[in-house]
This record gives sequence, structure tokens and C-alpha cells, in this order.
Amino acid sequence: MARIFTTKFTFNHQVYDAIVTVLDQNGELNFTVKVQDLDLQELLPDGHFQYRGRKGFKDIETDKLSQSLMQSIAASIEKHLVSKP
Repeated sequence: MARIFTTKFTFNHQVYDAIVTVLDQNGELNFTVKVQDLDLQELLPDGHFQYRGRKGFKDIETDKLSQSLMQSIAASIEKHLVSKP
């Protein structure tokens, strides 16, 4: 089943939005993230990135600034995934 949502994240002391699609395939989460800001789109190939598993963004080979951006977004996504009591 797929889940689509928007999330707010902080990067370089500013708040941005991203559209996130989470797909559960055979018990493994697959993420597709699209940033909305044009400046941030320049940091990512085609303005989006995909990864498998909650920490899979760390396996994407890129520069430190882009990796920092992906880490900020992934932290925001994690907050959506954590179930609240």
C-alpha cells in the first residue's frame, strides 16, 4: 500500500516542504521525495530522490550539502512514521 503526504523540514535555517511517497514492498519501505523549492531542486537530481529502508538515503553517493538536505528531510519523514501512543 502507498502513503503520500507532505512534510515540512528545516534546512539552512529555513523551513521547506516536500512531497513524500512511501511504498511498502515485501516488508521494506521505499521512499520517493520531491522538494518544492526551486533552489533545493538544484541540489538533487531532477529535484527528487529515492531510497529503500529508513536509512537508505545514506547510501546515495552525493556531495555533503545534498546529503545534509536528504538527512533533514529523512528526519522529518521519520516523525510521520513513528506511531504515537
